[in-house]
Amino acid sequence: MFITRPVLSRLFQQTVRRYHAGEVKPPSMDELPVPNGSWQARYDASQRHYNSVLAFGVAFAAFSVVVAKSSGLVYFNYSPPKSLD
Repeated sequence: MFITRPVLSRLFQQTVRRYHAGEVKPPSMDELPVPNGSWQARYDASQRHYNSVLAFGVAFAAFSVVVAKSSGLVYFNYSPPKSLD
């Protein structure tokens, strides 16, 4: 009983760590990155990349559906079955 009390109190106590390395300087506008280059060229390059990823995803999904349907693993129930069996 007496041994578990310090152990439990140590488990439930909150430890606060403060890492202050002296005086902290507030941030200024001089520390922000300076833009360079054409934003339109960067935008067009990123859009080409995103569109290619989208096209690959759509093609892969369509291919997966076609393979699953042709293998007989999936029946989409888009029409009534031909027989009741």
